[in-house]
Order: sequence, then C-alpha cells, then structure tokens
Amino acid sequence: MTKLPYLRTMFATCMLFQVTYVLCVILWLAFPDLKGHEILPTVFPGFKMITVGNFIYGFVASMIYGWAVAIIYVFFFNLWPQLVAAVLGPRVVQHT
Repeated sequence: MTKLPYLRTMFATCMLFQVTYVLCVILWLAFPDLKGHEILPTVFPGFKMITVGNFIYGFVASMIYGWAVAIIYVFFFNLWPQLVAAVLGPRVVQHT
C-alpha cells in the first residue's frame, strides 16, 4: 500500500479551510444578521468584526488549522496498515 504524502495533503486541506473561511466572511458581509457567523470568533480567538487585519489573521489561522488537521490525518492514515498488520498479520494487509 502506498503512503499518503504529507505535503500534498497539507496544501489541499489548507486550501479547503481557506476557501471555507473566505466564503464564510463573504456571507458575513452580505448577510450580517445571520446567526451562523458567530462561529468565527469562537474558532479564531481574538477575532472581531471584519477588518483587513482580522481577515488576514483568520486567513493565516485557517491555513494553520488545515495543516494541523492534515498532519494528524496523514499520520493515522499511514499508521493504520502497520497497526492492522501487527494485530491481524501481514497477509491481511497485502490482500486488501
């Protein structure tokens, strides 16, 4: 089984989190009365109303969150076949 690469997964997850963040900010600007935008200050500590500095802060923080999630995911994804082989035997991993 081939291992999942860290770098590609980190950048893909980073871009996904950043696109989601930008869409959330755009929705906040377009519809400021929606209740769902209260999650931004919860996810990004110190986040206030939309200013250039806070937008950049949230953009960089979403990048770091994406990298952290990707690192944890890839670590366990690549560890799983070794763990199954140790518990059930190496022949089980080779057949799947």
